[in-house]
Amino acid sequence: MAALMADDHTIVELSPRFLFTVLLRAIRADLATVPYTVERVDSGGRLVVFDAGIVHELLAVDEMFNYLVELLVSFERAETLTVRRTHPSRDVRRLHTHSIDDMMELAGLVEASLRPTVFRQIGDIALFTTGLFPDAVRRAPRRPLASTLARPTLQRRWRLEDYEEEGRRFYRLAADLLTGSQPALARVLARLADDFTIARKPLAVLADRYVAWARPHWRQTPS
Repeated sequence: MAALMADDHTIVELSPRFLFTVLLRAIRADLATVPYTVERVDSGGRLVVFDAGIVHELLAVDEMFNYLVELLVSFERAETLTVRRTHPSRDVRRLHTHSIDDMMELAGLVEASLRPTVFRQIGDIALFTTGLFPDAVRRAPRRPLASTLARPTLQRRWRLEDYEEEGRRFYRLAADLLTGSQPALARVLARLADDFTIARKPLAVLADRYVAWARPHWRQTPS
């Protein structure tokens, strides 16, 4: 790990999947020896929480560890989806795959078979954003209220609690829909719904110790 951090050229040559696997393994090892994690608070200070054992236990589950690696890899590349509607009026919408508002809108537009994928993406956005960039959530402007699957019209300021609530809800929805067809994935998503706050911690440690060094181009404001 020290050798990687000492050589920027090596980082450029690594695949994202390998890099994030190494980083999460380092975090898992750290959490096995340090009894606490550190949380940022709204006042700009930090809060010591003695929950490292619980977080380490989560990362010790291979399926969860691998899921978090793939989640981080997925945010290396964003896509824009073009949606054309003809009813009730002609409309063309471009939806960003890393925007929680856009994905909530998409969930109300796609056919039933595609909804688990979109629900899972909404959960991933909530987990990624609150884990790596909580300060960006606190600074974010007022955004559409997406409490339903319809196109949002009301306005509110998204809070960390809102992201967590929606992340839990959509992970649970995705898990319920995938129980029959993809039971292993459904179990991971169900645990993320139950332990969303705990699952944020490895990403928070990653942000605190490594993210500026490893991936400075990640977008740092939720959209």
